[in-house]
Amino acid sequence: MKKLFFPIAAVVSIFVAIPSQAAGKPNSAKADQTQPVKVWTNQDLDQLRSRGLLSIVGQESSAATAQSAPTATEPTHPVYESRLDDPAWYADQAAGLRAELDQREAALNEQLTTMVLAVDRITQPGIALDEPSVGVTPEAAVHVLQERIQDVQNQLDGLSDLAHRHGIEPGVLRG
Repeated sequence: MKKLFFPIAAVVSIFVAIPSQAAGKPNSAKADQTQPVKVWTNQDLDQLRSRGLLSIVGQESSAATAQSAPTATEPTHPVYESRLDDPAWYADQAAGLRAELDQREAALNEQLTTMVLAVDRITQPGIALDEPSVGVTPEAAVHVLQERIQDVQNQLDGLSDLAHRHGIEPGVLRG
């Protein structure tokens, strides 16, 4: 029994000492709750700026200059509720699709020219492995390129239909 007395006494003293030490330390969470919280308003920011306690890095935003010098100017471009009502958006989309259509038509014309030259035995001296291959055979490549052209044309037609439903003039899409 004498051998167990010392370890039990040590454990009991540790359990008593730890809570008493924790009770003696101040609780930081309670200290934070007693301090008032400061909410900064726009008026406070103006006061801090005038005293030089607030610094701005970079250019001052247009909202701050608009507060200091209010002017009644009209926007230089019209504002639309949705991009679907904006003719400029349709023009940008159509221009991108037309550029892609031109690239795909050029690739098809190059493939057709290569096939015509191959009949006369005028060909490239090998296969370009560093360039993507469109098809396994030249005829398959022509078929794939024609499908790609049709996909872009369908996208242009869909854009035209969408523009018509939103009252956009057809000339906007033609560029």
